[in-house]
Amino acid sequence: MSDAAHPGDERDAPESKIEDEPILGPVLTMPDGRMQPLTLLERVLVALRLTNAKLLEARYFKPVGS
Repeated sequence: MSDAAHPGDERDAPESKIEDEPILGPVLTMPDGRMQPLTLLERVLVALRLTNAKLLEARYFKPVGS
């Protein structure tokens, strides 16, 4: 069997990530292109490695059409 990625695999989906923006500071960049500035508490949790981009994405997730 081949280990090639198949369309629809989770590996093909873009992931959210935490980036440092020059003006906004740390932001959560969503797969759909939205940017969510991190609160002070979220910044502390990220620094302590108690949360990550995927967990923060679940907090700010908005279903399509809302």
